[in-house]
Amino acid sequence: MSAIRPWVQAKLAGGPVTSIVVLGDLLVCAVLLLASIGVVGTEPTTRAEETAAWQSAGKLYFGWLVVGATSFAVLRMPKALLAHVSTMLLSPIALFVLLVSPALG
Repeated sequence: MSAIRPWVQAKLAGGPVTSIVVLGDLLVCAVLLLASIGVVGTEPTTRAEETAAWQSAGKLYFGWLVVGATSFAVLRMPKALLAHVSTMLLSPIALFVLLVSPALG
């Protein structure tokens, strides 16, 4: 009997992990957006507080992107890695298009 190695187990669990990763990334992006505009947490009242809120949300966003991508690369989970990177890069673009499209019409 051979023991299943951890990276083989991670590859076998790639399907459910990928959907959980996408849902988690969408949740993180939504919470960071809401925190940056003051809906979640304290509402920024000055320009300096607004700038600080946007900067902290940006740092958390890029930290989540880098740590997630590194983790999935180290664990050799290419499906989860691709899902994580594409969700984190495309969700802000999609949100921007949704917010700007009514203003164009």
